[in-house]
Amino acid sequence: MERSTTRLRAALARGPVIAPSVYDCLTARLAELADFEVLHLAGSAVEASLLGIPDLGLLSLTEVADHAARVCGSVALPVIADIDTGFGGVLNVQRTIREMERAGLAGVHIEDQANPKSNPFLAGRRVVSRTEAVDRVKAAVDARRDADFLIIARTDADAISDEEVIERCHLFLEAGADVAFPIFLNCGGRSYYSLSTKEQEGVIRALPGKIDGPIMYMGAPPPGEMTLFDIADAGWSIVLQATACFSAASNAVAAALREIKDKGHFRGYAEANPGPYHDGLTFMKMLRLDDYTEIEKKFTS
Repeated sequence: MERSTTRLRAALARGPVIAPSVYDCLTARLAELADFEVLHLAGSAVEASLLGIPDLGLLSLTEVADHAARVCGSVALPVIADIDTGFGGVLNVQRTIREMERAGLAGVHIEDQANPKSNPFLAGRRVVSRTEAVDRVKAAVDARRDADFLIIARTDADAISDEEVIERCHLFLEAGADVAFPIFLNCGGRSYYSLSTKEQEGVIRALPGKIDGPIMYMGAPPPGEMTLFDIADAGWSIVLQATACFSAASNAVAAALREIKDKGHFRGYAEANPGPYHDGLTFMKMLRLDDYTEIEKKFTS
Protein backbone atom coordinates (compact mmCIF):
# COMPACT_ATOMS: atom_id res chain seq x y z
CA MET A 1 0.00 0.00 0.00
CA GLU A 2 1.25 3.48 -0.84
CA ARG A 3 2.67 5.34 2.15
CA SER A 4 0.42 7.91 3.80
CA THR A 5 3.14 10.52 3.35
CA THR A 6 3.16 9.95 -0.40
CA ARG A 7 -0.64 10.09 -0.52
CA LEU A 8 -0.60 13.40 1.34
CA ARG A 9 1.91 14.84 -1.13
CA ALA A 10 -0.23 13.62 -4.02
CA ALA A 11 -3.35 15.22 -2.52
CA LEU A 12 -1.52 18.55 -2.18
CA ALA A 13 -0.26 18.28 -5.75
CA ARG A 14 -3.85 18.03 -6.98
CA GLY A 15 -4.83 21.28 -5.29
CA PRO A 16 -5.86 22.70 -1.92
CA VAL A 17 -6.68 20.18 0.81
CA ILE A 18 -9.53 20.72 3.28
CA ALA A 19 -9.03 18.71 6.46
CA PRO A 20 -11.20 18.44 9.57
CA SER A 21 -9.50 18.49 12.96
CA VAL A 22 -10.24 15.19 14.70
CA TYR A 23 -9.14 14.10 18.15
CA ASP A 24 -9.60 10.32 18.48
CA CYS A 25 -10.20 7.13 16.51
CA LEU A 26 -13.97 7.61 16.45
CA THR A 27 -13.90 11.13 15.01
CA ALA A 28 -11.20 10.03 12.55
CA ARG A 29 -13.41 7.16 11.34
CA LEU A 30 -16.41 9.46 10.96
CA ALA A 31 -14.29 11.90 8.94
CA GLU A 32 -13.13 9.04 6.74
CA LEU A 33 -16.76 8.05 6.09
CA ALA A 34 -17.47 11.69 5.17
CA ASP A 35 -14.96 11.25 2.29
CA PHE A 36 -12.24 13.63 3.46
CA GLU A 37 -8.81 12.96 1.97
CA VAL A 38 -6.66 14.18 4.85
CA LEU A 39 -7.16 14.51 8.62
CA HIS A 40 -5.67 16.84 11.20
CA LEU A 41 -5.08 15.72 14.77
CA ALA A 42 -5.85 18.84 16.79
CA GLY A 43 -3.64 19.50 19.81
CA SER A 44 -6.24 21.36 21.85
CA ALA A 45 -8.95 18.75 21.32
CA VAL A 46 -6.54 15.87 22.02
CA GLU A 47 -5.48 17.55 25.25
CA ALA A 48 -9.14 17.92 26.24
CA SER A 49 -10.05 14.33 25.37
CA LEU A 50 -6.98 12.66 26.90
CA LEU A 51 -6.41 14.84 29.96
CA GLY A 52 -9.65 16.77 30.37
CA ILE A 53 -7.79 20.08 30.53
CA PRO A 54 -7.62 23.25 28.41
CA ASP A 55 -5.01 23.74 25.69
CA LEU A 56 -1.98 24.48 27.87
CA GLY A 57 0.65 22.32 26.19
CA LEU A 58 0.80 19.69 28.95
CA LEU A 59 0.76 16.61 26.73
CA SER A 60 4.06 14.75 26.53
CA LEU A 61 5.83 13.47 23.43
CA THR A 62 5.00 9.86 24.22
CA GLU A 63 1.34 10.63 24.90
CA VAL A 64 0.99 12.38 21.54
CA ALA A 65 2.91 9.67 19.67
CA ASP A 66 0.93 6.82 21.26
CA HIS A 67 -2.37 8.54 20.56
CA ALA A 68 -1.36 9.41 16.99
CA ALA A 69 -0.41 5.77 16.35
CA ARG A 70 -3.88 4.60 17.41
CA VAL A 71 -5.60 7.22 15.25
CA CYS A 72 -3.43 6.43 12.21
CA GLY A 73 -4.12 2.73 12.71
CA SER A 74 -7.88 3.29 12.72
CA VAL A 75 -8.16 4.91 9.27
CA ALA A 76 -6.61 4.67 5.83
CA LEU A 77 -6.16 8.43 5.48
CA PRO A 78 -3.04 10.59 5.89
CA VAL A 79 -3.00 12.34 9.26
CA ILE A 80 -1.20 15.59 10.17
CA ALA A 81 -0.58 16.21 13.87
CA ASP A 82 0.12 19.18 16.10
CA ILE A 83 3.44 18.78 17.97
CA ASP A 84 3.41 22.20 19.65
CA THR A 85 7.03 23.42 20.03
CA GLY A 86 8.59 19.99 19.51
CA PHE A 87 8.81 19.09 23.22
CA GLY A 88 12.14 20.75 23.96
CA GLY A 89 15.38 21.79 22.26
CA VAL A 90 16.58 20.78 18.83
CA LEU A 91 17.54 17.27 20.01
CA ASN A 92 14.02 16.82 21.37
CA VAL A 93 12.62 18.11 18.08
CA GLN A 94 14.58 15.49 16.18
CA ARG A 95 13.39 12.68 18.43
CA THR A 96 9.84 14.00 18.13
CA ILE A 97 9.91 13.86 14.34
CA ARG A 98 11.20 10.29 14.35
CA GLU A 99 8.58 9.19 16.87
CA MET A 100 5.83 10.82 14.82
CA GLU A 101 7.04 9.08 11.68
CA ARG A 102 7.06 5.79 13.59
CA ALA A 103 3.49 6.47 14.72
CA GLY A 104 2.37 6.51 11.08
CA LEU A 105 1.67 10.21 10.68
CA ALA A 106 1.99 11.84 7.26
CA GLY A 107 3.16 15.17 8.66
CA VAL A 108 3.30 17.52 11.63
CA HIS A 109 3.22 21.21 12.42
CA ILE A 110 5.72 22.74 14.81
CA GLU A 111 5.53 26.29 16.16
CA ASP A 112 7.82 29.10 17.26
CA GLN A 113 6.23 29.86 20.61
CA ALA A 114 8.40 30.07 23.71
CA ASN A 115 7.90 27.46 26.40
CA PRO A 116 5.55 27.15 28.16
CA LYS A 117 3.40 27.65 25.08
CA SER A 118 -0.03 29.24 25.13
CA ASN A 119 -3.19 28.80 23.12
CA PRO A 120 -3.49 31.68 20.62
CA PHE A 121 -6.83 32.67 22.14
CA LEU A 122 -5.12 33.38 25.47
CA ALA A 123 -3.18 36.52 26.30
CA GLY A 124 0.56 36.41 26.83
CA ARG A 125 1.84 34.47 23.83
CA ARG A 126 5.61 34.74 23.40
CA VAL A 127 7.77 33.57 20.52
CA VAL A 128 11.41 32.58 20.47
CA SER A 129 13.98 34.50 18.44
CA ARG A 130 14.06 34.10 14.68
CA THR A 131 17.30 32.14 15.01
CA GLU A 132 15.87 29.65 17.48
CA ALA A 133 12.68 29.32 15.47
CA VAL A 134 14.59 28.57 12.27
CA ASP A 135 16.80 26.09 14.13
CA ARG A 136 13.69 24.16 15.19
CA VAL A 137 12.56 23.94 11.58
CA LYS A 138 16.00 22.87 10.34
CA ALA A 139 16.22 20.20 13.04
CA ALA A 140 12.78 18.87 12.10
CA VAL A 141 13.61 18.75 8.38
CA ASP A 142 16.94 17.04 9.05
CA ALA A 143 15.38 14.40 11.32
CA ARG A 144 12.84 12.94 8.94
CA ARG A 145 13.74 9.62 7.37
CA ASP A 146 10.91 9.74 4.83
CA ALA A 147 11.46 12.64 2.43
CA ASP A 148 7.68 12.83 1.86
CA PHE A 149 6.94 13.40 5.56
CA LEU A 150 5.43 16.90 5.64
CA ILE A 151 7.00 19.56 7.88
CA ILE A 152 4.66 22.50 8.49
CA ALA A 153 6.15 25.47 10.35
CA ARG A 154 3.78 27.64 12.35
CA THR A 155 4.47 31.16 13.55
CA ASP A 156 2.67 32.99 16.33
CA ALA A 157 4.59 36.17 15.55
CA ASP A 158 1.32 38.02 15.08
CA ALA A 159 1.96 38.70 18.78
CA ILE A 160 4.73 41.01 17.46
CA SER A 161 3.53 42.37 14.11
CA ASP A 162 2.04 41.45 10.75
CA GLU A 163 5.44 42.00 9.14
CA GLU A 164 7.12 39.55 11.52
CA VAL A 165 4.59 36.87 10.57
CA ILE A 166 5.41 37.27 6.87
CA GLU A 167 9.17 37.35 7.46
CA ARG A 168 9.14 34.25 9.62
CA CYS A 169 7.05 32.33 7.12
CA HIS A 170 9.64 33.08 4.45
CA LEU A 171 12.50 32.10 6.77
CA PHE A 172 10.80 28.81 7.61
CA LEU A 173 10.24 27.96 3.95
CA GLU A 174 13.87 28.83 3.18
CA ALA A 175 14.93 26.54 6.04
CA GLY A 176 13.20 23.60 4.36
CA ALA A 177 9.65 23.64 5.74
CA ASP A 178 7.18 22.32 3.17
CA VAL A 179 4.36 24.59 4.31
CA ALA A 180 4.20 27.76 6.40
CA PHE A 181 1.44 28.25 8.94
CA PRO A 182 0.74 31.88 9.88
CA ILE A 183 -1.41 32.62 12.92
CA PHE A 184 -3.23 35.95 12.52
CA LEU A 185 -5.36 36.53 15.59
CA ASN A 186 -3.71 39.94 15.89
CA CYS A 187 -3.91 42.04 12.75
CA GLY A 188 -2.21 45.41 12.60
CA GLY A 189 -2.29 45.62 16.38
CA ARG A 190 -6.01 44.80 16.53
CA SER A 191 -7.72 41.58 17.51
CA TYR A 192 -8.95 39.65 14.49
CA TYR A 193 -12.30 39.36 16.27
CA SER A 194 -12.62 43.13 16.55
CA LEU A 195 -12.53 43.44 12.75
CA SER A 196 -15.64 43.68 10.63
CA THR A 197 -16.63 40.64 8.57
CA LYS A 198 -15.35 42.39 5.45
CA GLU A 199 -12.02 43.16 7.13
CA GLN A 200 -11.65 39.57 8.32
CA GLU A 201 -12.27 38.28 4.83
CA GLY A 202 -9.74 40.79 3.52
CA VAL A 203 -7.06 39.45 5.87
CA ILE A 204 -7.74 35.87 4.79
CA ARG A 205 -7.62 36.75 1.09
CA ALA A 206 -4.52 38.96 1.37
CA LEU A 207 -2.14 36.65 3.24
CA PRO A 208 -1.52 34.13 0.41
CA GLY A 209 -0.29 36.95 -1.81
CA LYS A 210 2.19 38.08 0.83
CA ILE A 211 3.82 34.70 1.45
CA ASP A 212 5.85 33.14 -1.33
CA GLY A 213 5.06 29.49 -0.79
CA PRO A 214 2.41 27.02 0.42
CA ILE A 215 0.52 28.05 3.55
CA MET A 216 -1.93 26.41 5.95
CA TYR A 217 -5.06 28.00 7.38
CA MET A 218 -6.39 27.27 10.84
CA GLY A 219 -8.46 29.97 12.38
CA ALA A 220 -11.98 30.75 13.37
CA PRO A 221 -14.79 29.53 11.13
CA PRO A 222 -14.90 31.56 7.90
CA PRO A 223 -16.41 35.02 8.38
CA GLY A 224 -19.83 35.93 7.01
CA GLU A 225 -20.79 33.97 3.93
CA MET A 226 -17.23 32.85 3.25
CA THR A 227 -16.65 29.08 3.09
CA LEU A 228 -13.62 26.82 3.48
CA PHE A 229 -13.81 26.39 -0.30
CA ASP A 230 -13.44 30.16 -0.70
CA ILE A 231 -10.39 30.10 1.56
CA ALA A 232 -8.82 27.36 -0.54
CA ASP A 233 -9.60 29.31 -3.70
CA ALA A 234 -7.90 32.36 -2.18
CA GLY A 235 -4.58 30.51 -2.24
CA TRP A 236 -4.31 28.53 1.00
CA SER A 237 -2.81 25.07 0.37
CA ILE A 238 -4.20 23.32 3.47
CA VAL A 239 -7.41 24.51 5.12
CA LEU A 240 -8.29 23.14 8.55
CA GLN A 241 -11.68 23.17 10.22
CA ALA A 242 -10.37 23.26 13.76
CA THR A 243 -13.44 23.43 15.97
CA ALA A 244 -16.25 21.48 14.28
CA CYS A 245 -15.70 18.00 15.73
CA PHE A 246 -15.03 18.86 19.35
CA SER A 247 -17.68 21.59 19.54
CA ALA A 248 -20.32 19.39 17.90
CA ALA A 249 -19.48 16.44 20.13
CA SER A 250 -19.34 18.51 23.33
CA ASN A 251 -22.67 20.19 22.66
CA ALA A 252 -24.38 16.95 21.61
CA VAL A 253 -23.17 14.94 24.59
CA ALA A 254 -24.02 17.77 27.00
CA ALA A 255 -27.58 17.98 25.64
CA ALA A 256 -28.12 14.21 25.80
CA LEU A 257 -26.78 13.97 29.34
CA ARG A 258 -28.92 16.89 30.48
CA GLU A 259 -32.05 15.14 29.22
CA ILE A 260 -31.06 11.86 30.87
CA LYS A 261 -30.47 13.65 34.16
CA ASP A 262 -33.77 15.55 34.00
CA LYS A 263 -36.07 12.96 32.39
CA GLY A 264 -34.40 9.58 32.71
CA HIS A 265 -34.10 9.15 28.93
CA PHE A 266 -32.82 10.98 25.86
CA ARG A 267 -35.66 10.25 23.46
CA GLY A 268 -36.29 13.94 22.93
CA TYR A 269 -32.69 14.54 21.93
CA ALA A 270 -32.70 11.51 19.61
CA GLU A 271 -35.95 12.63 17.94
CA ALA A 272 -34.68 16.20 17.51
CA ASN A 273 -31.36 14.96 16.14
CA PRO A 274 -32.09 11.94 13.96
CA GLY A 275 -29.00 10.14 12.79
CA PRO A 276 -27.70 6.67 11.98
CA TYR A 277 -25.83 5.95 15.19
CA HIS A 278 -28.52 5.82 17.89
CA ASP A 279 -28.45 2.01 18.09
CA GLY A 280 -25.48 -0.10 19.08
CA LEU A 281 -25.41 -2.42 16.07
CA THR A 282 -25.37 0.38 13.49
CA PHE A 283 -22.67 2.10 15.53
CA MET A 284 -20.49 -1.03 15.53
CA LYS A 285 -21.02 -1.55 11.80
CA MET A 286 -19.72 1.97 11.24
CA LEU A 287 -16.57 0.80 13.03
CA ARG A 288 -16.12 -2.09 10.54
CA LEU A 289 -17.85 -4.80 12.56
CA ASP A 290 -18.46 -6.83 9.39
CA ASP A 291 -14.75 -6.81 8.51
CA TYR A 292 -13.81 -8.13 11.94
CA THR A 293 -16.55 -10.77 11.80
CA GLU A 294 -15.27 -12.04 8.45
CA ILE A 295 -11.71 -12.27 9.77
CA GLU A 296 -12.91 -14.22 12.81
CA LYS A 297 -14.81 -16.66 10.56
CA LYS A 298 -11.75 -17.13 8.35
CA PHE A 299 -9.55 -18.24 11.21
CA THR A 300 -12.08 -20.11 13.35
CA SER A 301 -12.64 -23.79 12.63
